[in-house]
Amino acid sequence: MTFFEGELMILWRLSDLVLLFFTGVLIQNILFLLFAGGRKFLEKRISMCSIRRLMKLVLWYSLIFLPVIAGIVMLKATYTRFGPSTKWIGKGGESEYPLIYVDLESFSYRTAYGNHWIFLLILGVWMAGVLVKGILPCLRTHRVLKNLQRSKEVQPDPALVGMIRRLERELGVRREVEIIESPLLSVPFVTGWFRSRLYFPSQIRDEKARRLLLLHELTHCRRWDGFYRRLLFLLGDLYWFNPFMNLFANYFTEVSEMACDDEVLEKCSVSEQKFYAKLLVSLETGEDFLRPAVALTGHAESGLERRLKNMMKKEKKRSKWSVMLVMAVVLGMCPLTTVSAASGVSVLQDKIIKMTFPDIEEEMNGFQNTLTEEVDFEELGETRELGIHLGARNETIDTTLKGTEAVVVETKSLKKGDKIHFSIWGDKTTDQFRAGCKDSSGKTVSVTASEGEIFHIFTIPKDDTYILFIQGISAGNVHVTGRVALK
Repeated sequence: MTFFEGELMILWRLSDLVLLFFTGVLIQNILFLLFAGGRKFLEKRISMCSIRRLMKLVLWYSLIFLPVIAGIVMLKATYTRFGPSTKWIGKGGESEYPLIYVDLESFSYRTAYGNHWIFLLILGVWMAGVLVKGILPCLRTHRVLKNLQRSKEVQPDPALVGMIRRLERELGVRREVEIIESPLLSVPFVTGWFRSRLYFPSQIRDEKARRLLLLHELTHCRRWDGFYRRLLFLLGDLYWFNPFMNLFANYFTEVSEMACDDEVLEKCSVSEQKFYAKLLVSLETGEDFLRPAVALTGHAESGLERRLKNMMKKEKKRSKWSVMLVMAVVLGMCPLTTVSAASGVSVLQDKIIKMTFPDIEEEMNGFQNTLTEEVDFEELGETRELGIHLGARNETIDTTLKGTEAVVVETKSLKKGDKIHFSIWGDKTTDQFRAGCKDSSGKTVSVTASEGEIFHIFTIPKDDTYILFIQGISAGNVHVTGRVALK
């Protein structure tokens, strides 16, 4: 965290990103479990088409609004600025900086472990899992689809093409669907991100069966179910460690199939409805090398019984207002859950830090300075501002000293008896650097690191304006982390 020209600037580190990532996963799981627990309630009160629409809205919320809201809540819960303040601190009672109050504490702010290697390791493991669990299976699926395209009929059946174009106009499918007719398939399915591609078995020649199957698949195209199905399974690959994401994706696949069944049955006579049910059974019991690829086909043995029961269920006429009320309640729970979970994670983080990392006063309790203070009147040379505003709380230092470069923690008006607490260390015990204060006359009081560490309290001898600095004293670069506080 840094302060620049009176504005609070937050520099998020790896710990913040990892925590936000897992907080997002936690919130998604809560929402998905609500769907799993309340699916029977929803299926009794709203149609499958409404549940499909609701799940799409929850998916967009999870992708866009959830990380934004969670990030803002976690930021506000950790860093709070009250300003512009009427009280000013500094030389002559005036300063550029308003009073800043920090409510809770984060790993990146309170400790020197914001960019610790363990967080980089976590991100590395996650990326390795994405490669193994996500990218490689996607490449295999892509190869299967390419093989299907190579096996397609050179010229699709003109009757099939004509029926598809006629049904597209009837259903209101705005963009023409690409047709791939292949003898390797026993079930039709639709895939594609922005342009739908219909894979259809060439051995299905019955016109009635063709029409019913095409009604189902083209309804998927009109509803963009292929896009959402791919998006959900892509998220399942990204969150490969989270089983609830796959459960949500599988439930969406199941719901989208039953919703399309409902829309097809609305256009059918009783005899056609019976024929359609028998047709589904015959397709599901057939052998097909794509049978396990639910992400592509949406067909699974476990879902057949559910689809048949749904088709036999007598649909109750539902009030438009009751449907809107149920959807509003479910969608209203999304931001409420996000705010509650993000706030809870921030409070938990604060408690862990306070239990694990005691305040610097406790660290220095009974501690006697062991480093020798050295006095000189030499110039600091090349300097770089960190832009930190010291107060009663500890400020985290995380910077790299380039050669003999000096970083200015802050230039501050101090009073006699003020104490500056330096608790900083390098990555190696051989790192060489120093820390100290320089007054307006050019007098510098500093201490040099011992075994790559500085734990020292400087007592200010007189009222003056001081430059508080950390400086490298070797040719190489030295990475320094730690805390500095004014007491």
